[in-house]
Amino acid sequence: MADQEKIRYDEDETGEDFSNKVCRVATSFAMLVAAFITSNLVLQILIAVFSRALKYAVKFSYNEVTVTPWDYHYWNRTNVALTSLLPPVICLVLGMVIFGFLHKYSDWAGRLRIFFFWLSASLVNMVLTHILIAPLGTPLNLNNGLYQTFAVIAAWFYIDPQLMVMASLASLISSLGVGILLRKEVMRYSYSKKLIRVKAGMDSMVLQVYVFPLMLAILPVMLLCTRAGFLTNIMEFANLAVMSIGIFIMNSVGGAKVRCNRKDVLNHIPAVELAVSAAVWLLVFFLLR
Repeated sequence: MADQEKIRYDEDETGEDFSNKVCRVATSFAMLVAAFITSNLVLQILIAVFSRALKYAVKFSYNEVTVTPWDYHYWNRTNVALTSLLPPVICLVLGMVIFGFLHKYSDWAGRLRIFFFWLSASLVNMVLTHILIAPLGTPLNLNNGLYQTFAVIAAWFYIDPQLMVMASLASLISSLGVGILLRKEVMRYSYSKKLIRVKAGMDSMVLQVYVFPLMLAILPVMLLCTRAGFLTNIMEFANLAVMSIGIFIMNSVGGAKVRCNRKDVLNHIPAVELAVSAAVWLLVFFLLR
């Protein structure tokens, strides 16, 4: 019976209308805002937890974690690695695990799936962005927020600046590769074979599920930023845009299949999603900013 449902679903000729597109964009946008904020909080929480475990004083916020004392004689390479390298590595692994979960349970098409999609993408993207901007971070300028994670590691372990630039370029190329991998997941939200039969339909799905929500999410997220987090967050959005290039490249060279269940899970008024997103945003704005 399940196979028969999938066959009928794959042959679904349901048409598009403007309201469907608006609902998909709004649903994806709401979950992107919540997931993006969550991913940044996960990194800051991990840094704070490891720092406190090492007996440092911690001042926590959404934009940065201030760890004191900062004088060099209070630190060593082991402590620096535990507070600046281990947290982003954990975030990267967590993002990959979530993406693997989505890949394994490809038939699950509940409304929460889009949140976990954006959470996995945001976690991986955040780490790649920190590698990308690491050559710009320096202990001589702590005000721009770029001296963190991998930039701190590079300074303490005396990594050659040329190697850091090469790592930055590698992260940029990796972002394109991640976009290629994300493309199948984006296509899962095309509930009708008719929508993705041609390249124009596949591109339309990418715009609705990924690009337009990304553009809309920039403003509310950046309103949460202080000077310490502004450049990092804007670069994270830029790197998510780079990933979309990988998705469009795959649309140009290959076809796509309908992979979710028959129901168009994004085609509804996203009252719950918008409420959750607003609650997360307000919590950060008034308590953690």
